[in-house]
Amino acid sequence: MSPLKFNYMKYSNNFNRDWDWYIKYKDKFTFSGSLNRELIVDLDNGKSAKECFFILDSQGKLKPTNEPELLAKVIKCKESINFQIKEYAQDRAKGYLPKIEFDEIIKEFELLKWMINAVEKQKYKYYENK
Repeated sequence: MSPLKFNYMKYSNNFNRDWDWYIKYKDKFTFSGSLNRELIVDLDNGKSAKECFFILDSQGKLKPTNEPELLAKVIKCKESINFQIKEYAQDRAKGYLPKIEFDEIIKEFELLKWMINAVEKQKYKYYENK
């Protein structure tokens, strides 16, 4: 038996797609408007950042990781894009962010379909009552 411990976990295509996006944009989406509430435990024999993120995202539990910096960046990236979705939705509702400009943001950051849909759906709750 090999001395290496392999911890294979099957992730859904949607999770892998989201994970890849967070990894790609982790250094661009870094502001979420909130303090980092997560207490990440660095442990040499902890789980990978991807596995910890999956567990956090699906079960709300934060496990010790052997990649604490990466995990922190990915968590912050997710918080940041959720914050941006809210901001984009408000700006779309108020007319500050026309569709043509939002389309440029979509292209520039390769926003995922669920992100675009969230903006377009959430904008309706920000329309001012007249």
